Amino acid sequence: MNELPIFETNRFPREALLPMNAEWANLFGEGLAQMDPWLRLGYSPASLTRYFSSITPDRQSWVILDGEAPAACLTVRPDWLRGPLLELLAVLPQHQGKGIGKDIIAWLAGETRRQGKANLWTISSEFNHAALDFYRRHGFEEAGVLPDLISAGETERLLRLRL
Repeated sequence: MNELPIFETNRFPREALLPMNAEWANLFGEGLAQMDPWLRLGYSPASLTRYFSSITPDRQSWVILDGEAPAACLTVRPDWLRGPLLELLAVLPQHQGKGIGKDIIAWLAGETRRQGKANLWTISSEFNHAALDFYRRHGFEEAGVLPDLISAGETERLLRLRL
């Protein structure tokens, strides 16, 4: 079995990037189910909590604290297509606009470069204009269109940051 790349969390530019735990899985499951794109795509709090709680060898999940408050979460598949897949990135509304998302992308891109990988990938719903704009501002380019991938009638955009 291939060993997964290790992301050095001590290189994260903010104070706290911590592994997801059961309490935070529930908090983010409840919170994200009330936000787009998860709300529009029909994710329940229970399904999101299960997603964050499931430990698999091919997926890593973290929480970013803003002070002592959980502010954002991310899930990464470290070994995807010549680089990691940023599977999920969410900043809770009360913590948006503080540069947390920007720090996450910078850290993950740096870790990906450090490992000698060529790409950082993500997928965003086509209707999620704020996310698409965010990723494009940080150098991601569209690499594909994926209709009906997550939900019938909805289109996802595959995005790539070349490193």
